Amino acid sequence: MVDAILLTSFGSADDSIREKTFDKLAAEIKEKFPAYEVRQAFTANFMIKKLARRGIFIRTPAEEISKLRVEGFEKIFVLPTHLTPGEEFDNKIKICAAADVEIISPLMSEPLDGKILLTILDCFKCDVDEDLVLIGHGSPHRHNPVYENLQRLTGDKVHIGVIEETDTPNFDDVVKRLKISRADKILLAPLLFNGGVHVAKDIVGIWFNRLCALGYKVRVIREGLGSYKNFRELYVKKLEERLNAR
Repeated sequence: MVDAILLTSFGSADDSIREKTFDKLAAEIKEKFPAYEVRQAFTANFMIKKLARRGIFIRTPAEEISKLRVEGFEKIFVLPTHLTPGEEFDNKIKICAAADVEIISPLMSEPLDGKILLTILDCFKCDVDEDLVLIGHGSPHRHNPVYENLQRLTGDKVHIGVIEETDTPNFDDVVKRLKISRADKILLAPLLFNGGVHVAKDIVGIWFNRLCALGYKVRVIREGLGSYKNFRELYVKKLEERLNAR
C-alpha cells in the first residue's frame, strides 16, 4: 500500500456513538477500498485528551498525516465528516493540504447537492401531519450560508435551524416558518453527523423545551446522520468519485 485515506471528524468521547458512526464509516471505507490504509483523526483537542485519559489514543489530522508520512505513504486523501466547510474544517483540516495531501470537500459544500437533502429526509421520516425541524451547528464567529441555502431547497414543511444563537437561521427564524406552515406537530432531528452533547443539551434540551412551551407537539430523534447507512454511503460515494478521477 502506498496511499492512505484519513477519515477526520470532530470526535466523540461516547464509545457507542463512535462505534455506530465514525467506526462504521471507517470500516465501510476499508471494505470498499481494500488497497488503501484507512485511519481516523479528530479535530477536537478536548475530545482527544478525554479519550487519552481512558487509554484511547486518537491523533489530530496534522499528527496522523505526519505519522503516515513517516510510515512511507505517498498520497493521503483526507475525508472530513464535518458536514459544512466551517471554521473547524478551515482551521484544522484545510490547512493540512500539501502536495501529498488532498483534502476532500465537506459533504454539504456549495453548490449543494439535492441528493443529500433527499437522503436526510429518508433518514428522518416524518408522519404525514408532522413538520421536520433540522438543527445544525452553525458558527459563533462567522455566518455559514450553507444552512440558509439548504433551506431554499426544502419544501414548506422542512425547517432548518442552528444551535449557535449568533448565527442564522436561529430559533425565531424557525418559529416564523412554523407559523406560516401552520404546524402543530414537529419531528425535531439533528443536522449533525453524530449525536452526543449537542443533541442532549441543545436539541433534546433547549430546542425541545422551547418548542413545547409554544404549544407544539414535538417528537425527537437523537441519532445523528452518521448512524444511518444510507447517509454514510454518501461519503463512500464521494470518496469513490475522487479516487476514480485520479
